[in-house]
Amino acid sequence: MKTIQIAPITILAALFAALLSGCGKNGPAAPAAGASEVAALAVKAQAVTNRPFERRLTVQGTLEAKRFADVAARVEGNLDAVWVDEGDAVKTGETRLFQIDPVGLSNAVTIAEQALDVARAGLTVAQAGADKTKAEARKAALDFERYERLHKEGKVSNNEYETADTLHRQAQAGIAVAEAQIDLAGRQVRQAEAALAIARKHLDDSLTVSPIDGVVSLRSAEPGEQMSVGRTVLRLVDPRTLEAAAFIPAQYYASVQPGQTPFRLAVKGAEAAMHTVTYRSPTIDPTLRTFEIKGLVDNAAGLAVPGSMADITIVFETRPGKAVPTEAVLNRAGKQVVFVVRDGRAAQVEVATGLQNDGWTEILSGLAAGALVVTEGQTQLRDGAPVEVL
Repeated sequence: MKTIQIAPITILAALFAALLSGCGKNGPAAPAAGASEVAALAVKAQAVTNRPFERRLTVQGTLEAKRFADVAARVEGNLDAVWVDEGDAVKTGETRLFQIDPVGLSNAVTIAEQALDVARAGLTVAQAGADKTKAEARKAALDFERYERLHKEGKVSNNEYETADTLHRQAQAGIAVAEAQIDLAGRQVRQAEAALAIARKHLDDSLTVSPIDGVVSLRSAEPGEQMSVGRTVLRLVDPRTLEAAAFIPAQYYASVQPGQTPFRLAVKGAEAAMHTVTYRSPTIDPTLRTFEIKGLVDNAAGLAVPGSMADITIVFETRPGKAVPTEAVLNRAGKQVVFVVRDGRAAQVEVATGLQNDGWTEILSGLAAGALVVTEGQTQLRDGAPVEVL
């Protein structure tokens, strides 16, 4: 049997002919007449609105107790008792806090009372001695007058006259001494009275009562300790009135006016109403370039406790303005622009912006109130592109 061989070039020619036969009237269809060149892009849009804008600064501050007292020992001695502990409530003039050595101070009062009695007795003795001296002086004066008259008549000698004169002068000097002793005794009485008053004051000071309404925040001494004047035993705070304090940059110094500038307080993320700056430090820290501000916060509702952190938003200015969502504003070729929807197409509009608050941007110029601004899909737009507002 004879084998038939087909050359490779013949096979390639046959395949090429088959491909050409498949490219007739059944090929790909041309685009339909009248179809749109660019499909409309689906976007979201909303009208320009009016809302208030604030020029403000938010810093972190601290809530401090406006009224507090570091209650210290007012006398020396052994701390006899402490009747309150940390967390206890105290009331002005009623709650007993602690007492220092009442027995020793009471004994001191007794000694001072006795010293006063002795001084008063000494004054009585001095007054009696003065009366005696004055009586003797009157007798000496009468004798001198008689001897003086007799001496003139030549009936007594010069020696007798001089003796009477000396006794008379001594009596007058004795009166002066007696009066000085009365004055000295009187001064000793007053000194003893002052010592008694001091001893009684020390006894009164040994018992300390609360100077303010509030709670005990710190107890730093225990019974049995030896106290010195000025050593702190307890710290009291009044949590009903707090003071928000913060340090802000020096460039805002002129913008903060005590009694006028408002601030918004937020504690643990919760708004705590508006308040007013009540204090601005008179100087700026030359190292940190900051200054301190404070404002009263009514804490009757128990919003926070002293020492809590808080966000303080100082509002320097509030003004109404046209607003668009911040994400609607784009930067194209170094300019701020937005896209507005007009007759189904996006129009690029250059705008001038102002303040930004809470996701909104103030539009100073370039947009009219009520204009429909693209807020989603704007990054894919070009000027004049067809859009479909969802």
